[in-house]
Amino acid sequence: MSELVTTTYSTEFIERVKEYAVLGLYPIQIAEKLELTGSERVRFLFDINSKLHPLRSAYLIARAHWEEDKEAALTTLATAGDIDALELSAKVEWRKGIENIKNELFDL
Repeated sequence: MSELVTTTYSTEFIERVKEYAVLGLYPIQIAEKLELTGSERVRFLFDINSKLHPLRSAYLIARAHWEEDKEAALTTLATAGDIDALELSAKVEWRKGIENIKNELFDL
């Protein structure tokens, strides 16, 4: 039986990944920015998408900050009376509700 190999990344590497995640980049875009190629790229993409790998946790936390920043900016604009921001804010909330229901019903 083969064991699952866990890749360990340096603190500096994880910090760079988090910096790109805060900017809203997806894992494939981060791999491009980090200039990962070949097996190194494949391993990174596997790890960042693996539910059990700490790299994924770091990525998701940083990505959540990006989402929060977007929502805060949108709310600020909507509160200031920007009609487009108000409309978009309503659509975002509606979409979030749908995503929450999907998560509850189908664990997606």
